[in-house]
Amino acid sequence: MEIKEEKCSCGGLCNDIVMACSGASDVGLLSDKVARSLQIANKRKMACLAEVGAGLEAKIEGFKTKNLLMIDGCPIACGKKILDQHGFTNYEHLVITDLNFKKGDSPATEQNIKSILTKINHL
Repeated sequence: MEIKEEKCSCGGLCNDIVMACSGASDVGLLSDKVARSLQIANKRKMACLAEVGAGLEAKIEGFKTKNLLMIDGCPIACGKKILDQHGFTNYEHLVITDLNFKKGDSPATEQNIKSILTKINHL
């Protein structure tokens, strides 16, 4: 059986995906915007964390085969908790507040987004 590489709508390979806990705080919005920036730059395909939270098994099993980066805004780590509850074990986890951004004092400006992207360039 020949395995075909899956192409995503953004034109890149879909093996590298990113999810974000978009939260209700400024660092949640930063998480979302960083994930979207990675997709726009064609570095990762953004996938839907809500599909995991909703328990959509076909999506969950597909996501488990990917190189996944989960971005949470704060140390409550809702995104990580959702992944863990659904049996994800092999993924990278990033918390925006671990990058010297303070919840409640970190607007989702282009400067802050670029700063985070520079810090995570290797992911």
